[in-house]
Amino acid sequence: MGGRRAVVLGAEGMIGTYMRDALLEDGWDVAGVARRPSTVSHERYVHIRADLLDPSSLAAAFGAFPDATHVFYAGFILAESRAAEVGPNLAMLVNGVEAVEANSSVLEHVCLFEGGKWYGCHTGPFKTPAYENDPRVMPPMFYYNQEDYLTQRRNDGATWSWSSLRPEGVGGVALSTPQGLLTVLVMYAVLCRELGIPLRFPGTPEARDALYEMTDGRLLARAAIHTSTTASCADQAFNVTNGDSFRWNDMFAYIASLLGMEYAGTQTLKLTEVMADKGPLWDNMVERYGLAPYKLEELAGWQIADNLLYWGWDNVRSTIKLRKTGFHDCIDSREMVRDVVERMVELKLIPPTT
Repeated sequence: MGGRRAVVLGAEGMIGTYMRDALLEDGWDVAGVARRPSTVSHERYVHIRADLLDPSSLAAAFGAFPDATHVFYAGFILAESRAAEVGPNLAMLVNGVEAVEANSSVLEHVCLFEGGKWYGCHTGPFKTPAYENDPRVMPPMFYYNQEDYLTQRRNDGATWSWSSLRPEGVGGVALSTPQGLLTVLVMYAVLCRELGIPLRFPGTPEARDALYEMTDGRLLARAAIHTSTTASCADQAFNVTNGDSFRWNDMFAYIASLLGMEYAGTQTLKLTEVMADKGPLWDNMVERYGLAPYKLEELAGWQIADNLLYWGWDNVRSTIKLRKTGFHDCIDSREMVRDVVERMVELKLIPPTT
């Protein structure tokens, strides 16, 4: 590996978890930075519990992992408005990168994870497929501020390069965050099964029938390693998705089949409302099925589903630019969903499917 040493900023979130694990599997030395405790133990892994909003503590913390060659930024703070998200999310990136620089003279690359909101998917219909050079939409949008920072640092003479990746609906299982879309949907389905009712799509009919695509967390991490170690990818942005698209109507029918349930079409509702009283039911399920002792709110952040499943427009983008650099990985999104269900069963997050 030529002594590659990576720092993953936000190592206990959905993207950070998969990034950390992929780097370790690929033979890198890795330091993960998060406020939460580590969910992994590995001889080549150093976990740094630190707050990226506290720069005074970061420089000293990174003394435990000097001479990093790569930074992978996967941090995120949700705020009450888009405008309020800009300051802290930009500060975390700046603080993290500059703390690494203070302890490394050999930094080569900074990889930033963005998302579909770059194209305005959260505001309404947008041009599809979306391309990396499409015009920006109306700010505020902290992705813009973060990428502008990296670009400006490069223009000011930084010796390291950067890349940014734009996934959509990252799929996987991460124990430290309840914000994984697929895990939330599987939890919803499992609760429906326990109540003896069929699975129904809880969003709008328009969202049910729109085209959507997702990004497997494992594929995203491999793409990040590729763009961070391939010279032709320097100082550019890349879309990265599984390589297919689907409609939620079909995907919910598939989820129902995996769980041995009936799929009964659409019933538009807000999961944040109808799941608010399901904590006791879940506690009983944990005891009855011998599940891992998590509270419902620790596994399922219902708001993410309420947001995404109400977007009644296509959400797809082109990945040709990334493919032209030599990255050709893809995965059937149904296979990703099946893997998530199997992983949740393996971790005893949900009861067996049969």
